[in-house]
Amino acid sequence: MTVIFENLWDHYILWSVIVSIIAFGWLFHHSFWFVSEEGKEVPNVDGLKVGVFPVHNDDMRLEVAWTFLPFVLIVWLTYVSWAPLDAMWTSPFPDSDGEPGLHGFACDDGSTDHDFPLDDDALSNNRMNSLGIIKSDCYHVIEITGQQWFWTFDCKDLSTDLCDTDMETMEVYGSVPVLKLKRGETYLAVMESQDVTHAPWFQHLGTKEDVLPGQETYLWLPIFDDLTTDSMMLCAEYCGDAHSIMAAKLVAMD
Repeated sequence: MTVIFENLWDHYILWSVIVSIIAFGWLFHHSFWFVSEEGKEVPNVDGLKVGVFPVHNDDMRLEVAWTFLPFVLIVWLTYVSWAPLDAMWTSPFPDSDGEPGLHGFACDDGSTDHDFPLDDDALSNNRMNSLGIIKSDCYHVIEITGQQWFWTFDCKDLSTDLCDTDMETMEVYGSVPVLKLKRGETYLAVMESQDVTHAPWFQHLGTKEDVLPGQETYLWLPIFDDLTTDSMMLCAEYCGDAHSIMAAKLVAMD
């Protein structure tokens, strides 16, 4: 997922540079080009009068361009932003025609509604396309529970080759839970809070989602092959006194 947002960031920076060059280039050109000389009276070639708008200087083409071009740019940036948003919040449920989303069906659902029955040993085989969007054959379901101020991970019935948990002591954060997931696999975290709103933020995956009391929410965790660095998981929603040290660790296993 991070690749998507890196590409989107680069795209926004590119357009920011282009717009800045045009806007500031125009500004500096006019600032230095239209400079009066000291002691020299500047002729009022446009017939400007104080308090009177120079209607005769209206330029409809300029007004239309100044309105239309930024509008087109906004529409374009909205369009290119849609892909990562759709990939991050794609539904885990089939559509009305029974077709799965980006990550297929649950690997262990035992269903025969698709081309092959999936079981615990089925692999996600996730892969990334040219846009940085990850697609999977199927996904594994895990559970994440938030409470003040601790995370609990449940691998359900997955084997330890696919999912495992541990505890580790980290400087500043103290004893934190560790979630170990297999590279090349995609996981759907079914999440809930036992008290207030929390928000797990997996830094190197670039994903986060609110965890609400009394309500299940979902978060995709595609562990791509290039994820070679252990990732911190922090709470991104203020949840009380120890919010700043509510942390966990994600480890990508081979």
